[in-house]
Amino acid sequence: MSQVMFTEKKTKTTLSKALALGMVATSVSLAGQTATADATNKENTDTTSIYKTQTQTYTTKTGTVTASALNIRKGPSTSYAIVGSLKSGQTVTITETDSATGWYKIKTSAGVVGYVSNHYIKVAGQVNTGGSTGGNTTTTPATTTKTGTVTATSLYVRSGPSTAHSIVTTLSKGHVVTITGTASTGWHQVKTATGKNGYVGPNYIKVSSTTSGDTNNGSTNNGNTNTGSNNSQTGVYVVQSYSTISKVGKVNTNSLNVRSGPSTSYGVKGSVTKGNVVGILKQYSNGWYEVKLANGTTGCVSGSYLTITAGTSSDITSGTTSGNTNTGTNTGSNTNVSARVQAVVNMVKAQVGKPYVWGATGPSSFDCSGLTYYCYRNAAGITLNRTSSAQASNGRYVSKSNLQPGDLVFFNSGTSTIRHVGMYVGNGQFIHAPAPGQRVKYENLYSSYYVRGYVTARRIIG
Repeated sequence: MSQVMFTEKKTKTTLSKALALGMVATSVSLAGQTATADATNKENTDTTSIYKTQTQTYTTKTGTVTASALNIRKGPSTSYAIVGSLKSGQTVTITETDSATGWYKIKTSAGVVGYVSNHYIKVAGQVNTGGSTGGNTTTTPATTTKTGTVTATSLYVRSGPSTAHSIVTTLSKGHVVTITGTASTGWHQVKTATGKNGYVGPNYIKVSSTTSGDTNNGSTNNGNTNTGSNNSQTGVYVVQSYSTISKVGKVNTNSLNVRSGPSTSYGVKGSVTKGNVVGILKQYSNGWYEVKLANGTTGCVSGSYLTITAGTSSDITSGTTSGNTNTGTNTGSNTNVSARVQAVVNMVKAQVGKPYVWGATGPSSFDCSGLTYYCYRNAAGITLNRTSSAQASNGRYVSKSNLQPGDLVFFNSGTSTIRHVGMYVGNGQFIHAPAPGQRVKYENLYSSYYVRGYVTARRIIG
């Protein structure tokens, strides 16, 4: 049987068909949604409101939309309802910036008021009269040369500091780049060994040194000045520190990992269960917080899973914590994780033998990403992105040597981009919907064809 990886073709006809089926997301990838290995990892998969901690007011400022289509939302995150939309080239008046998220509060020429992601607005050069400088700065040059080593299997270099920008080239694991600056989004501006210039996400670059030039210049919040010293993860800096606890966060997910640093690349120190309250010590530019637990333990958690309110240390409540410090796998109280993963794996195994149909998401037929979409949605209640390339931004990166059942594995079909996806089920096997005329089946991940086409893997649960 010939081995062929069929993919979702992106033509006007098929896109219209996909839209009619309700399978394609908005035409713009908004804040927090990314492509393979060039986005901040999420600690969990659900989304919640982000508490608006502070705003900055401006003199009259105008901004121009750079995305092909941009949603206007009721609040400063993608969890808020859409109140309107903008097209590329439209101008808006910027009235505020939410300092916790970086989103702009805007007013359109038609009088619509709402929030848009600052990643897709080019701001004219008026003076910022608020307390923070550099809020619209694209890049802060470093004063000394730094190098970075790629830690992901495959890392996109993009023409600008977000996943909205086009791909310049792809770097493989171990590639060394020169870091020439850091954007306000946290992305590194780099120069490759072949002389190409672009931007990469900070989570997949190991920086060899730090310099005083790579800073957030003079951002001041409530008298607490950020002097520019970065956290050990270069590109992530402290937005605000609290000398005493004046804000607390209530955990709104079943179990939230407490890590030794502000991203999922750091080891797990413990976990806090849903409904418990932690004290806020610091806020980082990537949306993470350093928190204090009732037992005195401090660590970092993703702000996406906290409901932030005013409070004091007396509001902190006990959480379920463990002392295990591994490098990325949920432990301790997360027995529910194993059960959910097993449910997904059982679901995909139950689909073996069903026919491939382009655009199908089950239950009687599937295309490749329709199969993984169906299994995670129906077995675990998790809604993945719809296409294979978009699913490569769900969950978190996992190396090929650390694959576990339930992980998604991605292939390029002999092209330069991700075109196919399957689900790893253990023992070197994955299950996928291969191509028209074929049926959902098991495949050997280490056969020569799939070794050549392998790009990356993502862990959705855990």
